[in-house]
Order: sequence, then C-alpha cells, then structure tokens
Amino acid sequence: MNVKTTALILLLCISHVSSGQEALASSGNPIIYIAWEPTTEILEYHSCGAADACWVAQVKNKKTKQRIAVLRCDGEKLFSRIGKSPEAIAAEDCHRFENEDKFQQIPAELRTLLHR
Repeated sequence: MNVKTTALILLLCISHVSSGQEALASSGNPIIYIAWEPTTEILEYHSCGAADACWVAQVKNKKTKQRIAVLRCDGEKLFSRIGKSPEAIAAEDCHRFENEDKFQQIPAELRTLLHR
C-alpha cells in the first residue's frame, strides 16, 4: 500500500468519525450543562425524546469524562446509578421533576444520591 492510499484511507476515516459526531450533536436534543460544584465535575442533562418527560442527567469528572452518577427518567420511573454499580429504581414516577424548578431538583437529588 502506498503513502497516497494510506493517507486517503486515514482522511476518509477521520471524515466519517467527525460527521458521525456532528449528526449526534444535531439530533435535536442538545446537552445542557447545569451548575454543579465542585468545579472538577460537570453535570450534563439532555432529554431523550421530543417531550421533556424522558431525560438523563450525569455527573462526570471534568478532566476524564468518567461518569460518577446518573439520574434518569424513562417517562415513567426514575432510575439512579453511582459509578459502575447496577442501576436502581429511585422512584416509581418522575412527578417531582415535572415543574419549573426541575433544574434545581435534579442537582439536589444527585447530591443526596452522592451523600454530599
């Protein structure tokens, strides 16, 4: 295989990967960053459907992007997960997150989950 062919294959691979990320980002459900302390972590939120009843909130290490905790609603039940532990049902419904203070309730619930 000559250098030109190798370079072309590499360019096509890079193009494919970057266009896939662009498609994901433009799916209509952007990531929202919610205020979170400590500053070494981030709290990401995104809805997983057209309605805001299905959503995922994740606390991640800012540097490594490793997931620390997850809180999610599938439109019916609330689920939680810390680190690599199995997901658990946190509540039989998500009603307490269906109001105007949703973005204050989510960080509060995650702090309780993480015992902070």
